[in-house]
Amino acid sequence: MLIRSLLAAVLVATPVAAAPAKKPAAKPAPADWASRIAVTPAGGLLIGNPNARVKLVEFGSLTCPHCRAFHEAGLPVVKARFIASGAVSYEYRSFSLNGIDLMAGHLLYCQSPAAAWAFVNKAYLRQDQLVTPFMQISEADRAAVQALPEDQQGPRMADLGKLPEFSGLPLAQYKACLAAKPAMDKLLAIRSDAVQTHGLAGTPSFLINGKMQSDVFDWATLEPLLTAAVKAATPAAPRRTN
Repeated sequence: MLIRSLLAAVLVATPVAAAPAKKPAAKPAPADWASRIAVTPAGGLLIGNPNARVKLVEFGSLTCPHCRAFHEAGLPVVKARFIASGAVSYEYRSFSLNGIDLMAGHLLYCQSPAAAWAFVNKAYLRQDQLVTPFMQISEADRAAVQALPEDQQGPRMADLGKLPEFSGLPLAQYKACLAAKPAMDKLLAIRSDAVQTHGLAGTPSFLINGKMQSDVFDWATLEPLLTAAVKAATPAAPRRTN
């Protein structure tokens, strides 16, 4: 816009013999909605058109194998078929099934939206690498953690579970992430909303336009419901008259 304005000013100030022929205005490139990532007021990561007629929300656990399966098999189809066109927006809300989820979830709130989403991708791609060190913490270390003040237990468990190394963040940024109370509040609010408001029964769980989809935990059962919602929300083409 700035370059166009400067060029226009030059043309106005420069005498010309005749006005050049006008070129047809180029059509604007369609929005690349699948690359748009933003944080929502609810604490989720939203990909796509925020004004899409169909809004898909996933409550996903970073340690849940079924969530990983949807992330790998279903989400790429959703992005290519529905999100890219702007018909559907997708919001990921980090649901804490356990302490690993709770500590790792903090790391979504101290990075840019794109970096936070990259961490979600990494967590699912290397889920075993995220979870296994926590499973290997000795009973003696677990007992020592439980003897600590409550606000120190999670960060200490995360250290023993090698979350700092997995995160790839500079240590100072990592520590600031885990110490941030607003992050904890967001994660607990997401969990409370999912369970108390929407009756979440397992992960992943999905909302379509604010309605929980019952007994839908994978792409095979979500796909027809999402397709139907998009079809219902698409304006009918005007009828042709003779």
